[in-house]
Amino acid sequence: MTLRAALPCLFVAALAGCVVGPDYRRPDTVAPGAWREASAPGAPLPDRWWALFGDDELDRHVEAALAANQDLAAALARHDRLRALLGVARADELPDVSLDPAYARARTSGTVENRLPELETTLWRVPVDVAYEVDLWGRVRRSVEAAGADVQGSADTVNAVRLSVAATATSTYLSLRSSDRDIEVLVRTVSVRDDAFRLAERRARAGVVGDLDVLRARADLAQTRADLADARRRRDNLEHALAVVEGRNAPDFTLAAREWTPVLPDVPAGLPSTLLERRPDVAADERALAAASARIGVARAAFFPQVRLTAAGGVASDSLGDLTARDSRAWSIGPVVRLPLFDGGRNRANLQAAEAAYQGALANWRQGGIVAFREVQDALSDTRWLREQGEALAATVDAATSAAKVSRSRYDRGLAGYFEVVDSERQALASRRAAIQNDQQRLLATVALIKALGGGWREGDAVPRQPVASAGAPR
Repeated sequence: MTLRAALPCLFVAALAGCVVGPDYRRPDTVAPGAWREASAPGAPLPDRWWALFGDDELDRHVEAALAANQDLAAALARHDRLRALLGVARADELPDVSLDPAYARARTSGTVENRLPELETTLWRVPVDVAYEVDLWGRVRRSVEAAGADVQGSADTVNAVRLSVAATATSTYLSLRSSDRDIEVLVRTVSVRDDAFRLAERRARAGVVGDLDVLRARADLAQTRADLADARRRRDNLEHALAVVEGRNAPDFTLAAREWTPVLPDVPAGLPSTLLERRPDVAADERALAAASARIGVARAAFFPQVRLTAAGGVASDSLGDLTARDSRAWSIGPVVRLPLFDGGRNRANLQAAEAAYQGALANWRQGGIVAFREVQDALSDTRWLREQGEALAATVDAATSAAKVSRSRYDRGLAGYFEVVDSERQALASRRAAIQNDQQRLLATVALIKALGGGWREGDAVPRQPVASAGAPR
């Protein structure tokens, strides 16, 4: 087929809007019918889900983290970059127009053998060049499609980072306040055991008890002080971690201890079939899959002819004063067709790479869904069993505390040895600390469940896309 005969076909193809490559459709996935643990009844989660824990100070710290966290700032900057790259891709849908004024002064040599006549020339040029790629096979459209999916995926990634920052700030704060409760119990226990040690010393000097009671009281006091020091160390580390989440320097950040009572909210899990539409990280994987599908079309378009329409117009003269003269006008126009004849297998290799990238993105998306279902099920299981454990620990605390009081009373009346007192009080302390730890684990399991569900959601919602601000704008 001659070029003259091919041009009408190319024109018809352009009008028809031919686009090679697969049209993206989200692949089907199998969701479980129901969670093994029944979800709690009640309304879906609010966007500010951390308010469910009933602590105004927690609310302030989460808001501070969302405003200043540097991981979130980096995610916003990546989103801005991809939005800019989408603009680059869209620019290919429009003609390139450039103005290229030039001035040249030249002289030929008069001493070169077989030379041309010695000549001096001057040239003034003011051309306007226009070039436009006729998107016959959808290469440009597929590129824009891929860049648009990248932008949508980056918005989902920003929301995933925002959810992670809020969950980390919440978990860290709740762990820190749980440490305050543990420290409060240990401080009271140190005071009680210090009194017991001094009492044992006085009774030993009076000959009422032996030195063994004093040694046991001293060891018990020392161990409790060691536990208190370890609890304070862990609290300091949590305070430093909270500072980092809020984008602050740890040495400049302090959080005073205070009395605190945990609030354990019930969290509805919703239907498993809607989970993948609510999780921003899974949604980001799905958008990466859509972008990979579009790039298959870009790779396939490389096998077909590329047509560029070019035109140039302007003025040229050997004298600046003649540039505006009618005879100084110059122009050219014509299409440029690039036919790929031999490329050493480059285009086929690029197509194979694009198809492999799609299969990899598909596997990532499906694996992300499997992990999401597992994380929700883990959190539901933790919530259920920790609640049952907490009920058992509450009974243990009551029994151990009563036993410690009885042992102390028996010892004071000389009916029991100090070993019985030490053993019963250790059990009482251990049970109280275990109950505090269980409360903390239940709080963290609740946060983990909310994070696994994708944060705040309403019935019928798809991905809870938060507005994405520019990295340089206040948030």
